[in-house]
Amino acid sequence: PDASYHVAFSHGHMTWVDATLQAILATRHLLHMADALGRRQDVLDVETEATHLAQFVNDHLWDDEQAFYFDRWRDGRLSGVKSVAAYWALLAGIVPQARLSRFVEHLRNPAEFNRPHRVPTLAADHPDYAPQGDYWRGSVWAPTNYMILRGLTQVGEDALAHEIAANHLDNVVQVFRETGTVWENYAPEGASRGSISKGDFVGWTGLPPVAVLFEYVFGLRPDVPHGRILWDVRLLEAHGVQRYPYGKDGQLDLQCARRHSETEEPVISARSTVPLVLEIRWAGGNKAMQL
Repeated sequence: PDASYHVAFSHGHMTWVDATLQAILATRHLLHMADALGRRQDVLDVETEATHLAQFVNDHLWDDEQAFYFDRWRDGRLSGVKSVAAYWALLAGIVPQARLSRFVEHLRNPAEFNRPHRVPTLAADHPDYAPQGDYWRGSVWAPTNYMILRGLTQVGEDALAHEIAANHLDNVVQVFRETGTVWENYAPEGASRGSISKGDFVGWTGLPPVAVLFEYVFGLRPDVPHGRILWDVRLLEAHGVQRYPYGKDGQLDLQCARRHSETEEPVISARSTVPLVLEIRWAGGNKAMQL
Protein backbone atom coordinates (compact mmCIF):
# COMPACT_ATOMS: atom_id res chain seq x y z
CA PRO A 1 0.00 0.00 0.00
CA ASP A 2 2.81 2.45 0.83
CA ALA A 3 6.49 2.48 1.68
CA SER A 4 5.87 2.04 5.41
CA TYR A 5 4.00 -1.26 4.99
CA HIS A 6 5.78 -4.40 6.24
CA VAL A 7 4.16 -7.73 5.44
CA ALA A 8 5.04 -9.26 8.83
CA PHE A 9 4.41 -6.31 11.13
CA SER A 10 1.83 -4.01 9.48
CA HIS A 11 -1.91 -4.43 9.06
CA GLY A 12 -2.16 -2.06 6.10
CA HIS A 13 -5.66 -1.06 7.26
CA MET A 14 -6.94 -4.29 5.74
CA THR A 15 -10.29 -5.90 6.37
CA TRP A 16 -9.29 -9.39 7.52
CA VAL A 17 -11.73 -12.03 6.38
CA ASP A 18 -11.15 -14.39 9.32
CA ALA A 19 -11.48 -11.71 12.00
CA THR A 20 -14.66 -10.38 10.39
CA LEU A 21 -16.20 -13.85 10.09
CA GLN A 22 -15.23 -14.69 13.68
CA ALA A 23 -16.99 -11.50 14.80
CA ILE A 24 -20.14 -12.67 13.00
CA LEU A 25 -19.87 -16.09 14.65
CA ALA A 26 -19.46 -14.45 18.07
CA THR A 27 -22.50 -12.22 17.58
CA ARG A 28 -24.60 -15.24 16.60
CA HIS A 29 -23.56 -17.11 19.72
CA LEU A 30 -24.52 -14.06 21.79
CA LEU A 31 -27.92 -14.01 20.08
CA HIS A 32 -28.46 -17.70 20.86
CA MET A 33 -27.64 -16.95 24.50
CA ALA A 34 -30.05 -14.03 24.52
CA ASP A 35 -32.81 -16.24 23.09
CA ALA A 36 -32.18 -18.88 25.76
CA LEU A 37 -32.47 -16.17 28.43
CA GLY A 38 -35.51 -14.53 26.83
CA ARG A 39 -33.61 -11.26 26.41
CA ARG A 40 -33.44 -10.76 22.63
CA GLN A 41 -34.72 -7.19 22.96
CA ASP A 42 -31.67 -6.32 25.08
CA VAL A 43 -29.22 -7.11 22.27
CA LEU A 44 -30.77 -5.60 19.16
CA ASP A 45 -27.47 -3.80 18.54
CA VAL A 46 -25.72 -7.18 18.37
CA GLU A 47 -28.30 -8.41 15.85
CA THR A 48 -27.74 -5.27 13.75
CA GLU A 49 -23.99 -5.81 13.87
CA ALA A 50 -24.28 -9.43 12.72
CA THR A 51 -26.51 -8.46 9.80
CA HIS A 52 -24.23 -5.59 8.79
CA LEU A 53 -21.05 -7.67 8.89
CA ALA A 54 -22.59 -10.58 6.95
CA GLN A 55 -23.75 -8.17 4.26
CA PHE A 56 -20.34 -6.53 4.14
CA VAL A 57 -18.54 -9.87 3.71
CA ASN A 58 -20.81 -10.98 0.89
CA ASP A 59 -20.78 -7.61 -0.85
CA HIS A 60 -17.10 -6.70 -0.47
CA LEU A 61 -14.94 -9.74 0.37
CA TRP A 62 -16.28 -12.20 -2.22
CA ASP A 63 -14.67 -12.61 -5.64
CA ASP A 64 -17.21 -14.30 -7.89
CA GLU A 65 -14.72 -15.22 -10.60
CA GLN A 66 -12.55 -17.11 -8.11
CA ALA A 67 -15.52 -18.16 -5.92
CA PHE A 68 -13.67 -17.25 -2.74
CA TYR A 69 -13.61 -14.79 0.16
CA PHE A 70 -10.47 -12.66 0.52
CA ASP A 71 -8.88 -10.05 2.75
CA ARG A 72 -9.51 -6.53 1.44
CA TRP A 73 -7.03 -3.68 1.16
CA ARG A 74 -7.90 -0.19 2.33
CA ASP A 75 -8.46 0.95 -1.27
CA GLY A 76 -11.03 -1.81 -1.88
CA ARG A 77 -8.84 -4.27 -3.77
CA LEU A 78 -8.98 -7.91 -2.69
CA SER A 79 -5.74 -9.66 -1.73
CA GLY A 80 -6.29 -12.69 -3.99
CA VAL A 81 -4.62 -14.95 -1.40
CA LYS A 82 -6.68 -18.13 -0.91
CA SER A 83 -6.27 -19.28 2.68
CA VAL A 84 -8.21 -21.34 5.21
CA ALA A 85 -9.18 -18.02 6.84
CA ALA A 86 -12.09 -17.83 4.39
CA TYR A 87 -13.65 -21.06 5.66
CA TRP A 88 -14.82 -19.41 8.87
CA ALA A 89 -17.64 -18.36 6.51
CA LEU A 90 -19.13 -21.87 6.81
CA LEU A 91 -19.32 -21.77 10.61
CA ALA A 92 -20.52 -18.17 10.54
CA GLY A 93 -23.39 -19.32 8.30
CA ILE A 94 -23.14 -16.49 5.78
CA VAL A 95 -22.46 -18.27 2.48
CA PRO A 96 -25.44 -17.92 0.11
CA GLN A 97 -26.66 -21.26 -1.25
CA ALA A 98 -25.88 -20.21 -4.81
CA ARG A 99 -22.20 -19.78 -3.90
CA LEU A 100 -21.76 -22.76 -1.60
CA SER A 101 -20.77 -25.60 -3.95
CA ARG A 102 -18.16 -23.51 -5.80
CA PHE A 103 -16.69 -22.27 -2.52
CA VAL A 104 -16.47 -25.76 -1.00
CA GLU A 105 -15.01 -27.21 -4.21
CA HIS A 106 -11.63 -25.57 -3.48
CA LEU A 107 -11.23 -28.08 -0.62
CA ARG A 108 -11.49 -30.93 -3.15
CA ASN A 109 -9.07 -29.40 -5.69
CA PRO A 110 -5.59 -31.03 -5.62
CA ALA A 111 -4.09 -27.84 -7.07
CA GLU A 112 -5.29 -25.85 -4.04
CA PHE A 113 -6.23 -27.43 -0.70
CA ASN A 114 -6.47 -31.17 -1.42
CA ARG A 115 -2.83 -31.97 -0.73
CA PRO A 116 -1.28 -35.21 0.66
CA HIS A 117 -1.96 -33.86 4.16
CA ARG A 118 -5.16 -31.82 4.20
CA VAL A 119 -5.83 -28.89 4.63
CA PRO A 120 -2.89 -26.50 4.09
CA THR A 121 -3.42 -22.98 5.38
CA LEU A 122 -2.36 -21.51 2.02
CA ALA A 123 -3.55 -22.83 -1.33
CA ALA A 124 -0.87 -24.79 -3.18
CA ASP A 125 -1.24 -22.65 -6.32
CA HIS A 126 0.05 -19.54 -4.51
CA PRO A 127 3.69 -18.62 -5.32
CA ASP A 128 4.58 -18.41 -1.60
CA TYR A 129 3.19 -21.89 -0.81
CA ALA A 130 5.78 -23.89 1.14
CA PRO A 131 5.72 -27.70 0.71
CA GLN A 132 7.14 -28.17 4.22
CA GLY A 133 4.67 -25.72 5.76
CA ASP A 134 6.70 -22.69 6.82
CA TYR A 135 4.10 -21.86 9.49
CA TRP A 136 1.18 -20.05 7.77
CA ARG A 137 2.51 -20.47 4.23
CA GLY A 138 1.04 -23.94 3.94
CA SER A 139 1.30 -25.79 7.24
CA VAL A 140 -1.62 -27.96 8.32
CA TRP A 141 -2.98 -26.91 11.72
CA ALA A 142 -5.36 -28.92 13.91
CA PRO A 143 -7.51 -25.91 14.93
CA THR A 144 -8.08 -24.68 11.37
CA ASN A 145 -8.84 -28.23 10.22
CA TYR A 146 -11.35 -28.68 13.04
CA MET A 147 -12.95 -25.36 12.11
CA ILE A 148 -13.34 -26.61 8.54
CA LEU A 149 -14.85 -29.91 9.69
CA ARG A 150 -17.43 -28.20 11.88
CA GLY A 151 -18.24 -25.77 9.10
CA LEU A 152 -18.72 -28.58 6.57
CA THR A 153 -21.13 -30.31 8.95
CA GLN A 154 -23.10 -27.09 9.26
CA VAL A 155 -23.64 -26.97 5.47
CA GLY A 156 -24.36 -30.69 5.02
CA GLU A 157 -20.97 -31.72 3.58
CA ASP A 158 -20.34 -34.57 6.03
CA ALA A 159 -18.89 -36.93 3.41
CA LEU A 160 -16.15 -34.41 2.60
CA ALA A 161 -15.60 -33.75 6.31
CA HIS A 162 -15.08 -37.46 6.95
CA GLU A 163 -12.61 -37.68 4.05
CA ILE A 164 -10.56 -34.72 5.32
CA ALA A 165 -10.71 -35.96 8.92
CA ALA A 166 -9.46 -39.46 8.07
CA ASN A 167 -6.60 -38.03 6.03
CA HIS A 168 -5.61 -35.59 8.78
CA LEU A 169 -5.73 -38.23 11.52
CA ASP A 170 -3.73 -40.75 9.45
CA ASN A 171 -0.95 -38.22 8.88
CA VAL A 172 -0.84 -37.13 12.53
CA VAL A 173 -0.68 -40.78 13.67
CA GLN A 174 2.09 -41.61 11.20
CA VAL A 175 4.20 -38.68 12.39
CA PHE A 176 3.51 -39.66 16.01
CA ARG A 177 4.79 -43.18 15.32
CA GLU A 178 7.96 -41.76 13.81
CA THR A 179 8.64 -38.98 16.35
CA GLY A 180 6.79 -39.96 19.53
CA THR A 181 4.86 -36.69 19.80
CA VAL A 182 2.21 -34.47 18.24
CA TRP A 183 3.32 -31.23 16.61
CA GLU A 184 2.18 -27.62 16.52
CA ASN A 185 1.60 -27.96 12.76
CA TYR A 186 2.42 -30.33 9.90
CA ALA A 187 3.85 -30.26 6.39
CA PRO A 188 1.19 -30.43 3.67
CA GLU A 189 3.15 -32.53 1.17
CA GLY A 190 3.75 -35.63 3.28
CA ALA A 191 3.65 -37.14 6.75
CA SER A 192 6.11 -34.93 8.60
CA ARG A 193 6.14 -32.09 11.11
CA GLY A 194 5.88 -28.53 9.86
CA SER A 195 9.21 -26.90 9.10
CA ILE A 196 8.56 -24.39 11.91
CA SER A 197 6.81 -26.30 14.71
CA LYS A 198 7.07 -27.36 18.34
CA GLY A 199 6.53 -30.85 19.69
CA ASP A 200 4.33 -32.00 22.59
CA PHE A 201 1.73 -29.55 21.33
CA VAL A 202 -1.40 -30.39 23.30
CA GLY A 203 -3.29 -27.82 23.24
CA TRP A 204 -4.75 -27.95 19.90
CA THR A 205 -3.05 -30.99 18.37
CA GLY A 206 -5.02 -32.98 20.93
CA LEU A 207 -7.93 -32.41 18.54
CA PRO A 208 -7.06 -35.05 15.87
CA PRO A 209 -6.73 -38.12 18.14
CA VAL A 210 -9.76 -37.16 20.22
CA ALA A 211 -12.39 -34.85 18.67
CA VAL A 212 -11.53 -35.59 15.02
CA LEU A 213 -11.40 -39.35 15.66
CA PHE A 214 -14.66 -39.57 17.61
CA GLU A 215 -16.71 -36.92 15.81
CA TYR A 216 -15.57 -37.26 12.20
CA VAL A 217 -13.77 -40.58 11.63
CA PHE A 218 -16.16 -42.59 13.83
CA GLY A 219 -18.94 -40.02 13.31
CA LEU A 220 -20.21 -39.63 16.90
CA ARG A 221 -21.92 -36.27 17.53
CA PRO A 222 -23.47 -35.94 21.00
CA ASP A 223 -26.33 -33.55 21.74
CA VAL A 224 -26.56 -33.83 25.52
CA PRO A 225 -29.11 -31.00 26.13
CA HIS A 226 -31.63 -32.81 23.90
CA GLY A 227 -30.80 -36.34 25.08
CA ARG A 228 -29.53 -37.54 21.69
CA ILE A 229 -26.38 -38.72 19.98
CA LEU A 230 -25.90 -39.02 16.22
CA TRP A 231 -23.74 -41.81 14.81
CA ASP A 232 -22.85 -40.89 11.23
CA VAL A 233 -21.42 -44.26 10.17
CA ARG A 234 -18.98 -44.07 7.24
CA LEU A 235 -16.23 -46.57 8.10
CA LEU A 236 -16.53 -50.11 6.74
CA GLU A 237 -14.27 -51.80 9.30
CA ALA A 238 -15.53 -52.69 12.77
CA HIS A 239 -15.12 -49.79 15.18
CA GLY A 240 -16.47 -48.36 18.39
CA VAL A 241 -15.70 -46.93 21.80
CA GLN A 242 -16.16 -48.07 25.39
CA ARG A 243 -16.90 -45.84 28.39
CA TYR A 244 -17.68 -42.88 26.15
CA PRO A 245 -18.57 -39.98 28.52
CA TYR A 246 -22.00 -38.45 27.93
CA GLY A 247 -23.11 -35.45 29.94
CA LYS A 248 -22.47 -35.26 33.66
CA ASP A 249 -22.88 -38.90 34.65
CA GLY A 250 -23.52 -40.96 31.52
CA GLN A 251 -21.32 -43.55 29.87
CA LEU A 252 -21.87 -45.32 26.57
CA ASP A 253 -20.47 -48.51 25.03
CA LEU A 254 -20.88 -48.34 21.25
CA GLN A 255 -19.81 -50.93 18.69
CA CYS A 256 -20.39 -51.15 14.94
CA ALA A 257 -19.73 -54.42 13.11
CA ARG A 258 -17.77 -54.67 9.87
CA ARG A 259 -19.73 -53.82 6.71
CA HIS A 260 -19.19 -54.75 3.06
CA SER A 261 -20.49 -51.52 1.51
CA GLU A 262 -21.42 -47.97 2.43
CA THR A 263 -25.11 -48.67 1.80
CA GLU A 264 -25.21 -51.77 4.03
CA GLU A 265 -27.13 -51.09 7.24
CA PRO A 266 -24.76 -50.99 10.24
CA VAL A 267 -25.16 -53.65 12.92
CA ILE A 268 -24.91 -51.64 16.13
CA SER A 269 -24.42 -52.80 19.72
CA ALA A 270 -25.08 -50.02 22.20
CA ARG A 271 -25.44 -49.63 25.95
CA SER A 272 -25.99 -46.45 27.97
CA THR A 273 -26.14 -45.70 31.69
CA VAL A 274 -28.57 -42.81 31.01
CA PRO A 275 -31.67 -42.65 28.78
CA LEU A 276 -31.06 -41.17 25.32
CA VAL A 277 -31.88 -41.58 21.64
CA LEU A 278 -29.14 -42.97 19.40
CA GLU A 279 -29.70 -41.76 15.84
CA ILE A 280 -27.82 -43.89 13.29
CA ARG A 281 -27.15 -42.53 9.82
CA TRP A 282 -25.41 -44.22 6.89
CA ALA A 283 -25.34 -43.92 3.09
CA GLY A 284 -28.34 -46.26 2.73
CA GLY A 285 -30.66 -44.78 5.34
CA ASN A 286 -31.15 -43.89 9.00
CA LYS A 287 -32.85 -45.22 12.11
CA ALA A 288 -33.19 -44.38 15.81
CA MET A 289 -32.62 -46.53 18.90
CA GLN A 290 -33.92 -45.73 22.38
CA LEU A 291 -31.31 -46.57 24.97
